[in-house]
Amino acid sequence: MTFWQENYSFIKEVYDTRYQKMVEWMDNVEMAIQKVCASKVYTSAEFKREKDNFHSLCKNLERAETKKWLNETLETLMKERAPDEQKEEHKKLKLIIERHKGMLPKIQDTLVKTECYWKCYSYGDDLIPIFEFIDDLRNRSVKELLSGNSEQTEEHIEKQDKVLNSLENKKKMVMDFIAKGEKLMEDDNCPKFLDGHVKKLREAWEDTNEKAQQRKKALADNYSSWDVFETQKVENHKHLDLADAEYENIKKIFDLRSGPSDYNMRMKNAANFRKSIEEIFNTVSGANDILQQMLPDDKKSPMKDEVKEIKTRMDILKKTDDRLSFMDDFNKRLAVFDKNVTDLEDWLGEGRKRLDGIKNPVEHLSPEDRVTKTMEVQEDISKKSEFCGKQETEKTEIFPKPGEKISSDAKKFVERLNTVRNELNNLDAEIKSECAKFSEDVKYFAEFQTGIKAFEPWMKKAEQRIIDGLAQPRSLIEACEILGDSKNFQEECEARLKLLEEAAASAQKMTYHQDADEQVTKFQERWTSVHETTKEWVARMTTLVECWNKLDGNVGELSSWVNQKDSAAPEGQSEISIEKLETQLNTLKTMFAEKQRLVADLEVYGAGGSAATATASESLPAEPTSPTEAEDVAALAPEEDVSPA
Repeated sequence: MTFWQENYSFIKEVYDTRYQKMVEWMDNVEMAIQKVCASKVYTSAEFKREKDNFHSLCKNLERAETKKWLNETLETLMKERAPDEQKEEHKKLKLIIERHKGMLPKIQDTLVKTECYWKCYSYGDDLIPIFEFIDDLRNRSVKELLSGNSEQTEEHIEKQDKVLNSLENKKKMVMDFIAKGEKLMEDDNCPKFLDGHVKKLREAWEDTNEKAQQRKKALADNYSSWDVFETQKVENHKHLDLADAEYENIKKIFDLRSGPSDYNMRMKNAANFRKSIEEIFNTVSGANDILQQMLPDDKKSPMKDEVKEIKTRMDILKKTDDRLSFMDDFNKRLAVFDKNVTDLEDWLGEGRKRLDGIKNPVEHLSPEDRVTKTMEVQEDISKKSEFCGKQETEKTEIFPKPGEKISSDAKKFVERLNTVRNELNNLDAEIKSECAKFSEDVKYFAEFQTGIKAFEPWMKKAEQRIIDGLAQPRSLIEACEILGDSKNFQEECEARLKLLEEAAASAQKMTYHQDADEQVTKFQERWTSVHETTKEWVARMTTLVECWNKLDGNVGELSSWVNQKDSAAPEGQSEISIEKLETQLNTLKTMFAEKQRLVADLEVYGAGGSAATATASESLPAEPTSPTEAEDVAALAPEEDVSPA
């Protein structure tokens, strides 16, 4: 048995130990690589420990002697071992050798990364004092400041200038650091956190510079605002004083030319005052807003009160606008007032001419026309007087009140209106005087017109009745009825004449009644014509009725005689003589002919009748009014004396 075989257990144990240490070393290297390349961001001290640990593990990286010893020792140990065991042990050794071989590139790459990472961590450590510097300057630029006057603001400006100077002095260093970080970032192995460091540095630097500049500007604005506030505040009050004076100078001007001209000028002045005062106020208010940001609490309220005082005084602008609006309305009302007074003045001349035309007419005026014209003028005067009253009301509203100072121009308007009122009153008094002179005429003229209006319609109906004429009666009863109607018509004519006579009497009482007299005369002529016709109707109808009555009486008497003859008494009473009967019959014929003639004469007074017709009727032979009457007459005659004639 050889040495190796005799000490196999011992040598194998040594081999296994060195083999295990090789495996442990590779495990530690892989763990160290994981820690170094972890996404966790270490502090520089922590990373330095991991880096040093990794570097210490990477000494004698090739492990050539160890691998050679393991390989030779395993060959010797396995010579007399079973094939399976040999194969298993060689396989295990081959695996760790291949593992080691595979780890070398990663280890080399990690060594490079480690160096880059360390530079980045060192860069982060170098940023700490820079960030502290930047944060300090930023805090000095954003901390709250109080300034109660321009001197304090000036002190703050000096301090802020030092901050800006410090920033300017450190600018190159910071820019270099930013450039250095950007250069490190060009390495592909650069960790991600470096981008955050560089970005944070750049943002902190830019933000600090911006805040410092803002603070410098705020202080500069505050410093200038002290001067602006004081000077513009005084200037604002001066302009408001001028606006107050301008407001007091806006007054009524009772002149139709200079009034609107002054109004236009005042409007321009008001616009200019508003523009300048509001601009200055905005400047003062803006300066106060800037100062309020740094004012101590005990000084904020007093300065606000100063601004509020100016704002309160600016009410004069609205008051000025309101007064100018009132003045514009006043100018318009004054123009209308002037036009109305002028119209009244013009009408007064016309009214005077109309009154003179009534008092001294160029042509003859009837009482009716005189009264009518007088009443028309009086009605127009009443309307103008009412219109003048409205102007007097307007005068009390737009002109100075009693006791107030009144300008000469205003006096002219008042005097014109007073003159118009006096003239209207005088004209009214004159027209009333003229109207009084004709007051009785008005009364009598009204009575006359009333009478005529009542008489004229009846007159027309009466004339139409005359035109319609009398109807020819067919019997004695009809004749009596027509006679009664004719008498009533005659009585109505005579009664209606009283209306015409009363109207004529009223006309006679008027001062001028020529036209009325002419109307009365015409109506009297028409009435007379109608009345004469009614009288004629009554006369003829009376004659006809009397004749007809007498004829009926005689016919009755003759009839009784004939009846006595036909029924002679047996005692042989005396009979009626033939002579007497013939005489009575002849009388009856004569009366019958007369009645027929009278009826025929009525044709003249019938519808469409005329005198020629009446004349013609008189020349015609008399005919019976009715067949019955003719038969009665023939029956009354003795038989031997009855003839066709």
